[in-house]
Amino acid sequence: MSDRAEWGENPFAHGVVRFDRNWCLDEVERAVRERGLTALAFEDAAMFADHGRVVDMCTDMRVRDLNVLWSARMDTVPTDGLLKAMRLAGCQRLDMRLNPDEAVEGLFWARRYGFDVRIRNLDGASYAAERITYSVAEREAIAGRLPGLHAAQFDLAVAYYRAGRLHDVMLPLGKAMTLRFPMNELCLNLLACLSAAKHYPDQAAGLLDQAGYGCPHPVVFRNRELLRAWLAGGGDLKGVRLSLEPEHSAFS
Repeated sequence: MSDRAEWGENPFAHGVVRFDRNWCLDEVERAVRERGLTALAFEDAAMFADHGRVVDMCTDMRVRDLNVLWSARMDTVPTDGLLKAMRLAGCQRLDMRLNPDEAVEGLFWARRYGFDVRIRNLDGASYAAERITYSVAEREAIAGRLPGLHAAQFDLAVAYYRAGRLHDVMLPLGKAMTLRFPMNELCLNLLACLSAAKHYPDQAAGLLDQAGYGCPHPVVFRNRELLRAWLAGGGDLKGVRLSLEPEHSAFS
């Protein structure tokens, strides 16, 4: 880790970690505790070149109970064991630059554990499918593969909502919240979206007010304004559709 971690000025709790070949997590842990960070971005691909040390770092994060979501940049082909360790330690998003042969293998393991993946060639050129999406069946398989991972349960709840399977959302969302999904405002936002979709706008407004405490994700502010404007305009029979978009925007 860097001897000086650079913490972003985003409108929600988000830290950026630079690499100086020192693997001590003390400074990161201190910042997470003191600043209430819920998301980290590990910005240097060099720190993920030594897979054994990354696995040790992930184990240390879990021992310290650093319950944050994080993203990573990589330019070496990942393995099954590496990505599983990273996912269990809270990694949500991978930005990978790999040659075509390596990209196939890296993408296989990334999909197995349900990462949000952006994948490009070594020169930065995009492949045909730069961003990866998942079906409901894939999200169900990932949640079954990692049943104790709050992020896998949250992603499944989002997938059900996007597919219009509203009656299925609450079970995985409840599991995610019980397992301490760190961005509670996104759970409340999803509940608000669900309430709005079922034509309970007042309930949705209350949930968004709850989600607005502290330093919430920007989607909460957008939905509060959208709902207020809809209510001020008298509403309509079709109801209001709130913006979901928490799934992978925590690091944007």
